[in-house]
Amino acid sequence: MQTQLNWDIFCTVIDNYGDIGVSWRLAKILRHDFQQNVRLFVDDLNALHTLVPETDPVLNQQFIQQIEVQHLNYDLSTRPGEVVIEAFGCELPSDYVEQMKISKPIWINLEYFSAEPWVQDFHGLPSKQANGLDKTFFFPSILSGTGGLMREADLLQRRAQFISRHHHTGIKAWLSEIGLPEPIQNSFKVSLFAYENKALASLFDNWAKSEQPIEVYLPQGRLLSSAQAYFNQPLKAGDSIQQGQMRLHILPFLPQSQYDHLLWLCDLNFVRGEESLVRAQWAGKPFVWHIYPTEDDAHWTKLNAFFDVYSHTLNPAAKQALISFNQSWNHQKIEHQAWHLLMQQWPSLNQHAENWINHLESLGELSANLVKFAKSKV
Repeated sequence: MQTQLNWDIFCTVIDNYGDIGVSWRLAKILRHDFQQNVRLFVDDLNALHTLVPETDPVLNQQFIQQIEVQHLNYDLSTRPGEVVIEAFGCELPSDYVEQMKISKPIWINLEYFSAEPWVQDFHGLPSKQANGLDKTFFFPSILSGTGGLMREADLLQRRAQFISRHHHTGIKAWLSEIGLPEPIQNSFKVSLFAYENKALASLFDNWAKSEQPIEVYLPQGRLLSSAQAYFNQPLKAGDSIQQGQMRLHILPFLPQSQYDHLLWLCDLNFVRGEESLVRAQWAGKPFVWHIYPTEDDAHWTKLNAFFDVYSHTLNPAAKQALISFNQSWNHQKIEHQAWHLLMQQWPSLNQHAENWINHLESLGELSANLVKFAKSKV
C-alpha cells in the first residue's frame, strides 16, 4: 500500500502549454498511479482548460479527476503540503513560503528537460534557501543518474493496443470522431506540431511531389499560420486540402488524452517544446524536434546535446541524416536533399525509436523517482 503524502504543485504558464502540460500530467500520475493527494496551483486556468476541457476557467477552486485545482492567486492560507514542487523554477507566493518555514515540507524544483552532461552532477542536489529550507533540484533527462522521463503506468499497454491490427477499427473510429477521413492505404503519415516555421513551405513542396501518398495532420496552433501562408487561404479544424501526393488535414487543438493517439498513428512526428518531445519518445516513432528558441541561443546547445545522446547507437548515415534534418528544421531552412536523406534512413530510425523505449525504461520513470525521493525524506 502506498504511503499517502500531500503534494502541492505550483505552475506559472510561460511556454504556451508546455509548463501546464507537464504539471497537469505529473499531478494526474501522482494521484492515479501512486494514490497521492495532489493540489495544483496555476496562474492560467484557460491554458489548463485547453488541455483538460473539463476545467472551468472561472472557478478559482475545483476538483478535476480527483485533483484539487486552484488559481494561484486565490487562497494560500491553507497549510502547505508535505511535498512542494515548483515547476520550472516558478516563484512561490511569499505568504506560502512564510508558512513553509513552519511546516518544513520537502521542497523540490522540477527543472526543464535537458540532456546536457552537467545535469548529472546537479540532479538531486539540495540548495539552502533564504528561509533556511533546502530546495532540491530534480532534472528530467535521458541521461543515467537523473530523474528520467514521465509516463503513466499503463501508457505502453495502451499504445500497444492502439496500434495492434486487432484495433485497426479503433483507429478508424478515432479519426472519424475528430472528423477525419480514413488514411489512404500505404500512405506515409506525418503529424505537425511546431512553432511558426518558414521551412514548412519546402516540406510541403517535397511532399506534394512524393512518390508515396503522404497524409499530414496539423493540429490548430502556431504552425497553422505557416500553412495558411503556403496555401494563401484561411484554414480551420476539419479542413482537408490536397496538393499533389500530399493531403493536409487540420485538426482541432487536441487535449492531452487525444494527442498520444495522433503520435501513435503517424510514421513521423514533428513536436515542439518539452512535453510533446517526451510523449514522442514514449510513442516509439521517429520524430523531429522544434526546440523553444531562446534569445541567448542556448537552445542550440540543448538541441545538440539531446541528439548526441539519442543518436549514439544509430549507424553513421542515419545519425547524420537525423541531426542534419533537425538542425535545418530549427534554422527554418530545409533543402530537398535533407528530406530525401531522412527518408532513406527511415527504417533504421524507426527501429531505433522503438528500441529507445527500452533505454527510457532503464532510467526509471520521473514521477516514480519523485515519489521514491519524497518518501526517503519523510
